[in-house]
Amino acid sequence: MISAAEIDVDLLSWVELDMDALTNNMRAFRDRVGPDVRLGVVVKSDAYGHGLVPASRAFRDAGADWLIVNSLPEAELLRHAGADGPIYIVGRVPPSAAHRVVAAAARLIVYDAELIEALSAAAVAAGTTVAIHIKIETGNHRQGVELEDALALVRLGSSLAGIEVEGLSTHFADIEDTTDHGFASRQLALLEEARQAFVTCGVLQPIANAANSAATLLQPRTHGGLVRVGIAAYGLWPSSETRVAARAPSPELSGGWGGFFPALEPALSWRARIAQVKAVPRGGWIGYGRTYRATHATTIAIIPVGYHEGYDRRLSNLGHVLVAGERAPVRGRICMNMMMVDVTHIPGVFAGDVATLIGRDGDERVSAEDVAGWMGTINYEVVSRIHPSVPRIAVSRPAQR
Repeated sequence: MISAAEIDVDLLSWVELDMDALTNNMRAFRDRVGPDVRLGVVVKSDAYGHGLVPASRAFRDAGADWLIVNSLPEAELLRHAGADGPIYIVGRVPPSAAHRVVAAAARLIVYDAELIEALSAAAVAAGTTVAIHIKIETGNHRQGVELEDALALVRLGSSLAGIEVEGLSTHFADIEDTTDHGFASRQLALLEEARQAFVTCGVLQPIANAANSAATLLQPRTHGGLVRVGIAAYGLWPSSETRVAARAPSPELSGGWGGFFPALEPALSWRARIAQVKAVPRGGWIGYGRTYRATHATTIAIIPVGYHEGYDRRLSNLGHVLVAGERAPVRGRICMNMMMVDVTHIPGVFAGDVATLIGRDGDERVSAEDVAGWMGTINYEVVSRIHPSVPRIAVSRPAQR
């Protein structure tokens, strides 16, 4: 880990990953779920853009029990980087890749017989066992099967060598999108019905898992044997509705679900070095399509980040960055690899100075939620779409005096 002041001056753009924030967030969730519930943290999609390997290390060091990924390549990358402990794959794995699942010592979600049979053959050949979680359809209608089909998969898995039916899973459809959690309650009831049916089929202690960030924050009765904390682990609230429900839990607001309001700490800052500072005369056009015209003599800074790097084109003539602790509005269209911002009102700006695209600079802050609001989307998309080519750098906070 390094301090922000030690970042290589040759870098044009980078993401700073506040390891203390990740640690503090994980400790808050450890306290939330207690010692008897497995604390899983979702690190899929390059840890929501934060950097798969450094974020995973921070979470494991801070007490996460399981690392949860979407794909087999993500699990393999973690193992190659030295990750130990359970790794849980929740996305699709084709039967042809069963031997790689075994080699990665991963557990995974399944919902078809062909994959279970392939996993059994691969596990037997390797002299080991693969743990599977069967995905139950409870109303989200993405991955998963109805209960009758799920029980057929339980019976198949239980009959095959090399397979351990470890658990069952589902995913809430709208728990973060509303303060009325009646639908989530019905989904939870269906999951419990399935869990009891698994026990009847001989799976003595199935790990039921459904709780995402919002469910973990709002209601302990969703926690089951494992929570799958995603966006909140990175210090970002799943939605404004989740924040409201956590602040004011009541039967009228959230169906009687209790809330938990931790001091989540955003871990990601995105910065870039200004490439050029130049003057634009009154009446001059800025950028492709001539979508912005200077109404007065203007000074602009060129930032070497564009939509390829993940700064969305929807932010054209709309977004702001921070320069020297001041807001600098985007002028003209976001280009593929650069953008222009207005620094007329900010004295003493030079090439090489640092602009903050997401994060804090002095007393000002541009949050992922701010950017999401300008784009008309959610904070998940903002951080997860920062291109993997942008370096992720683990940074430490200055020592307290």
